[in-house]
Amino acid sequence: MTRTGPQAGDDAPPDRPWLRRFWYEVVRQTASVFLVAVCGLRATGRGRIPLRGGVLVVSNHMSHLDVFVVGIPPPRQLNYVARSTLFIPLLGAFIRSVGGFPIQREGMGASGVKETLRRVRQGGIVLLFPEGTRSRDGRVAEIKPGIAALASRAKVPVLPAGVAGTFEAWPRSRPFPLPHAIRIVYGVPIPPEEIARHTTESLTALIADRVGDCVREAHRGLARDLRMEPAGSPPAPDPTRPASF
Repeated sequence: MTRTGPQAGDDAPPDRPWLRRFWYEVVRQTASVFLVAVCGLRATGRGRIPLRGGVLVVSNHMSHLDVFVVGIPPPRQLNYVARSTLFIPLLGAFIRSVGGFPIQREGMGASGVKETLRRVRQGGIVLLFPEGTRSRDGRVAEIKPGIAALASRAKVPVLPAGVAGTFEAWPRSRPFPLPHAIRIVYGVPIPPEEIARHTTESLTALIADRVGDCVREAHRGLARDLRMEPAGSPPAPDPTRPASF
């Protein structure tokens, strides 16, 4: 996938040396062979991704593929939070090698919050899945309220994102992925000034709404890609939309 803007790693945090930046690109390009060439990954809103400074990216979570789908299009290298149970020999080393770090399954925990804040304050981008786990049925779950407290403390833009098609490509019930069209939509960042005006409850609702908007746009694009919805037709109801969105 062709990327514009600064070369990946130009704005990397100081704790990511050149060898890790090179390895990240190897992994990204390898993943893109399947996701772009085989699954036809298409991205919308790449121009909304801040090119400098710390950013929290907040996305829905449908599949193991989501980490790669959200991370391939940006012109910058992302950091990732992953549940601590994944940090087993070999797999844990791989996750760390591409910028991942552990959090507790039921919440960020003090160490996860501290590491997230450290990375964004150093100018990095951290990807979060505030639903806490992959979807079991393809529907978007309610986001955890801890994301609002974290965003308030980070004082950096929150970039909403939405993926569609990854559940069909690799649901948690299947041990391997299969080709399926995939869409990723990046929304308009929520600036720190706007974040500061909200209570925890209203900010949680705002982030959920913005992610939900991206998810619905991704599903509409996916429907057009699959020739299910002609371009310019009224949006079809989104079957993945929960009551909270």
